[in-house]
Amino acid sequence: MIHLICGPIGAGKTTLAHDIAKEYGAIRFSEDEWLSELFVPNAPENLMEESIQVIGEWASGKYQLCRVQIWQVCEQLLSRGVSIVLDGAAANKEQRDLIRKKAKKHNVDFQLHFISADKEVRRERVLDRNSKKGKTYSIEVNQEMFDHMEVFFEPPKHKELKGALRY
Repeated sequence: MIHLICGPIGAGKTTLAHDIAKEYGAIRFSEDEWLSELFVPNAPENLMEESIQVIGEWASGKYQLCRVQIWQVCEQLLSRGVSIVLDGAAANKEQRDLIRKKAKKHNVDFQLHFISADKEVRRERVLDRNSKKGKTYSIEVNQEMFDHMEVFFEPPKHKELKGALRY
């Protein structure tokens, strides 16, 4: 089974992904964690001082590399009957549809989990996460990045939410 976690920044996706993985005995994959471990240590020294466009261009290509590798591992797990939780591959309908198609191709069940919260609550969570660098921290998100990601996220519409679990 594929559990796909969907929601805007700071909604609690990673916390929910941990909970679902534990509940279902699934393996959790976080694009942010892979990016943080594989690419951030070797990022250009002054990257975070660049414009959001420059940061976005740098991250976009790296996220795509992570997605390819994550999916290769996921395919192996799914072929062995192991459920997976995807945290991060659902920012827009196109990404969510791709995961649905992959579930169908591999003849496994698909469950969308949609989580949301008020924008100010999410902003505070992100600031708190940045300062505490706890279990759900993987990448520093400044105010400009938060605002950019707000615009980038495309919430699922009525048809997509049919059968989804909402939090």
